Order: sequence, then structure tokens, then C-alpha cells
Amino acid sequence: MIKIWGKLLVDDKVIKGKTVEVDETSTTFFDMLKQLSGQLNIPTPVLLDKHVYDFNLFKICTFKPDDFVEAVNFDRFVLELLKN
Repeated sequence: MIKIWGKLLVDDKVIKGKTVEVDETSTTFFDMLKQLSGQLNIPTPVLLDKHVYDFNLFKICTFKPDDFVEAVNFDRFVLELLKN
């Protein structure tokens, strides 16, 4: 099991955040993203190879408003792997 912290930022300040614990062997990255988006009441962003690459390499990835089909009221949606 791994813990992922999803946080919404406006002007570099966290306005909302949720943590989910997922089984990395049976949960896809998109399923985890969809779960976090639902808990934060935001639309699910478009997932690009860049996001998966950044998360695998740096344990963090950032979604900007351009990554969403719908309009959003935050500057960044950040996913970060928390150490167990």
C-alpha cells in the first residue's frame, strides 16, 4: 500500500488536500487520479505520459488548469507520494 497526497493550490498555498491509500499492484494511476479527483470534488484532468513519467521519476506530478477540460478555480493540482 502506498499513500498519495492530492492537493489544490492557489498562489502557492494549499486550499484543499486529501490523502488516499492505494494498492500499487492492483490500482492503475488513472484509477487513483480519478479517486482523488472525486474526493476533492474536481473534474478528472487529462492524464498525459508526462504526468506518469514525472510521478514515476520524481514521486510528484502537477496538473495545471490547461490539463482540465472544464474550468477550475485553482492554479495547480499536485499529486505527491508520501513516505510510509
